[in-house]
Parts: sequence; C-alpha cells; structure tokens
Amino acid sequence: MIYSGNLPTFDTGRGDIRVIANAHEGPARLSICIPTFRDDPSELIRRLTALPGARDCELLIYDDGSDDPDMSLRIAAAIMNYPGPAQFIAAARNSGRSTARNMLVSAASRDWVLFIDADMLPDDAGYLSRYLDFIEAQASPAVIAGGFSLKQAQPGRLQRLHAAQARQSDCLPATRRASDPGRYVFTSNILVHRQVLSGIPFDEQYKGWGWEDVDWGLRVASVFPIHHIDNTATHLGLDSDKILVRKFAGSGANYARLVHRHPVAAARMSLTRVARRVRHWPFLAGISRAVALQTLLPVPVRLFALKLHRARMYADHI
Repeated sequence: MIYSGNLPTFDTGRGDIRVIANAHEGPARLSICIPTFRDDPSELIRRLTALPGARDCELLIYDDGSDDPDMSLRIAAAIMNYPGPAQFIAAARNSGRSTARNMLVSAASRDWVLFIDADMLPDDAGYLSRYLDFIEAQASPAVIAGGFSLKQAQPGRLQRLHAAQARQSDCLPATRRASDPGRYVFTSNILVHRQVLSGIPFDEQYKGWGWEDVDWGLRVASVFPIHHIDNTATHLGLDSDKILVRKFAGSGANYARLVHRHPVAAARMSLTRVARRVRHWPFLAGISRAVALQTLLPVPVRLFALKLHRARMYADHI
C-alpha cells in the first residue's frame, strides 16, 4: 500500500501490516479503537477530534484488508489532525471482525479500551467525557456499554428495512439492555478494561458477519460486571434490503456456534425456538425472502418476514 506526502510510516516487521502514526505525544487515559473493513472512518475521526476529552485519548484505527488506497489516504490525513496520539494500522488481508478487535487490543497502550465501529458517530459532545468520568469512578475491571441509536441516520428507500430492524432490536435504552446484560453488549460502542479483554478475547472462530459480540458478551457476563449506560452513537451504516437479507441468511453457522457454546442463553431467545419449529418447512425460505424484499408492502410486514427468513435459514444449522 502506498501513501503520499510526508507521513511517518513504519513497517511492523510483518509484510502484511503497515502503520502510520501522527507522532503526537502526551498522556492518554483510554485507547479509542476503530476496526474497519471498507467503511471509511474519516468522518468519525473528525468528529472525535472535535470532542472534549479527545486530547486525553489515544486513537487507533485497524483496517482489516479493505485494499482501498483512497480511503487509506483519507484516514491517514484525518489522524494527523487528531490532538492525541494516533495510529492507522493497515492489514493487507481480511481476517475477520474478531481478529481485528484482538489486533487493536494488542496495539492499545491504555488499560481502558473504547471500541466504536467505523460507521458510527457520537450523538452529542459529552460522548468521550462520560466514558472518561466512568473510568475515574470505576475501581475494578468492567465493561461499559453505551448503546446505539439512529438519531443522525437518514435511511434511504432501500434501507428502511434495516432501520426498522435496528429500532426494534438494537436501539434499546440502558434499562432494557441491563435486563440481560451479556446478550445486549453491542461491540460497536463499548468501553472495556484490558483485564477483561486479556481474560476473555474475541473468538476468532466466528467468520464473517454476526453473533461474535453476543458470544463475547455472554462469556464476559459470567466473570465481570457489565454496566449499561445511555451514551449512544448513531449507526450510519445501514444496509440495503438485499445485503441485509444476505447477511441474515448467511450467518447461520455463527449462530450455531453461539447455540452450542451458550445453550441456556440461546434457549431463551425466540429466534432459537422459531428456527426449530420451522425446520421442516423448506418452502418458507423463498416465500419469506420475497416478502421481506417487497418494498410495496408495509415495513412491519416485511420485518416480520425478514425475521422468519432468518429463522428458517438458521434451522439448517442448529
């Protein structure tokens, strides 16, 4: 990968990874870690740069093999304006979401790590300050989950299905998430102590999209406290209908791994119960997919069909 300009680039000793640093120095109280694969985090970096508390935070971006030189240049330029220490780590090959997060943990220098996905934006100016205040008040290793929203998202016509799914299943207040703390750990916006990450790393056997964060949250909940707070960030990366349906249909192997590792927790999920009931209804896969993709139908009907389609596709794996 080639970068222009006078950027301080150095080789890690591995031919498949290169690092760019902004050469800023100073004490940091937490490490902000942004994993990305083909999602440009430049706007997120600019938003973080302007927030109170940014100077007290180290910034790390890990590109998991996007192979996009133009995006790499934009990221490199953005970290040069960040007020604290910042690094852009670019991998030549895609290794998956869990590997990307584990690589970021290895690179982080602070005890507290804030994970935020590349397609997220903090919802208000107090975003970093709240996490920094929590660090001061927290005496022992823990996970702090901020949650996420669609406050700043503007879904297009072909993203309404994903927006409806996210509002119903993901954009939950802290009180609701706290009722099942391990299940509702969304790693797109969480603050984690290094001791938690060292003892319970992300499982790299999860491939592609889906369920690795739920698996990790359930494992953490049995050992460390998980605190849910309302410190949201907006998810801007809503998928089109076809991509969302494909992701849901293609994540059955990951869900099967979750069910195998956490049978009690999985049994509480309605998805598991429905998948087992529709196992012998093969015709349901095509019908539910067609309904989910039909933009002329009401969104609630399409959302029901999407969930039914996912359950039927998962039925072949569990």
